[in-house]
Amino acid sequence: MNSLDRFCFLAELDDPKSHSELQKNTVVGMITLSAFTAPFSSHLLFPSLDTLVDHFHTTTTKVALTTTVFLLGLAIAPLWWSTLSQQYGRRPILVFSFLVSALAVIICAVSSSLPLVTVFRFLEAVGCSSAQSVGAGVISDIYIPTQRGTALSWFWLGTIAGSIIAPIIGGGLQEWFAWQANLYCSAILTFSAAMLTLVFVPETLVKTSPTDYPEHRSDMKSVWTRVMRDAGGPLQGLKYFLNPSILFCMSYVSICFATLYCITTTLPYAYSGPPYNFSAIEVGLCYISNCLGYAIGTFVGGRLSDHKLRQYQATHDGKTDPLARLSIVWFGAPFVPIGLILYGWLIEAKCYWIFPLAGMFLFSLGLILVTSTITPFLEDVVPGAGASVVADLNLMRNTLAAVGTVVSPVAAEKLGFGRLMTILAVLCVLGTGFVGIVVWRGATWKGEETQEDIV
Repeated sequence: MNSLDRFCFLAELDDPKSHSELQKNTVVGMITLSAFTAPFSSHLLFPSLDTLVDHFHTTTTKVALTTTVFLLGLAIAPLWWSTLSQQYGRRPILVFSFLVSALAVIICAVSSSLPLVTVFRFLEAVGCSSAQSVGAGVISDIYIPTQRGTALSWFWLGTIAGSIIAPIIGGGLQEWFAWQANLYCSAILTFSAAMLTLVFVPETLVKTSPTDYPEHRSDMKSVWTRVMRDAGGPLQGLKYFLNPSILFCMSYVSICFATLYCITTTLPYAYSGPPYNFSAIEVGLCYISNCLGYAIGTFVGGRLSDHKLRQYQATHDGKTDPLARLSIVWFGAPFVPIGLILYGWLIEAKCYWIFPLAGMFLFSLGLILVTSTITPFLEDVVPGAGASVVADLNLMRNTLAAVGTVVSPVAAEKLGFGRLMTILAVLCVLGTGFVGIVVWRGATWKGEETQEDIV
């Protein structure tokens, strides 16, 4: 038994899928909270960016770099966390990484120089990013495929809702206290996630042999060999990009996700200036429209995805095919470009403030419907490697989001919100072609390439 197990209220089971429904819901709730922390922390400083420029007597570009390096940390680190979780277990990695993140963000709060803040923002992201891949692995461990979509939809709600709720809270903290209060809030949340994981999330990784336990590994290999294995292990996970079904679906989700960051980065500029002239708190409240879209999409998307898979199973002698899930994408995909175009051109026309937010609602609804369908598809394509596949997805989507965060404010200023959102809408429409290719060619690829070829 791992030394951390004594602190957990839920027992570790030989078959993690045999946990009761209440226990599974508890685990999903804790994992959703853990997944919430990274995007929450990345957006919490958005209302304070202008304040940071004045506080450190620097430029907007240098302050924006703190967000860019955070997103790069979210993109890269999950590759290592997913590999380490396969070696040492899901639970120890989640607890350790979140404690590292909490320490890093406290150092950010007391830092007296922007370069130091930038470095430790990266380390903060490295720590709290673990849930982005390991959390998906936990859900894959405890649910069978026909139930996984609903659970993953809640997980992805956490990863997306954090970026929307953070500016609301951050705006209030900025007005009532100071920018450091946002960082202390992030530290409290991250530390709480570590403690709740310690108490309510049992180990879910199935250990197939005694040598899967860390205490046996020290006898098998030298410390140096293990260090080299752990350092290079994530590179092995990149092989899933060679699977065209995975690569194409990841590309579409990543385009949509990067578009989300383009919106959240530029929205403060749209609503803080004329004719709206919103305060930091009022700008933060604008993100409620996104939350409503995510809430409805989460409730509907995962259930529809699981229903489609069960429907296929019932008509094919109990067999399942991940491709059966993808038909749900076409329900959500149209909302994405429609919402973007409405939002962009209504902002451009300076319409009454609530009308552009209706476009934001539609975009958010479509985004969560797409994400909650494609993510379980990716996990079903490579059973047992959910954490690694989701780590690859995080690498792609957060890298694109980092680029979008840097480019979108300049593009909005040069092109205007209407043209920028139209360009993003066109990219999202073109991205649906990737899913169409997977639906068209997926069965052929499946016949040509067995799972052993890609594992």
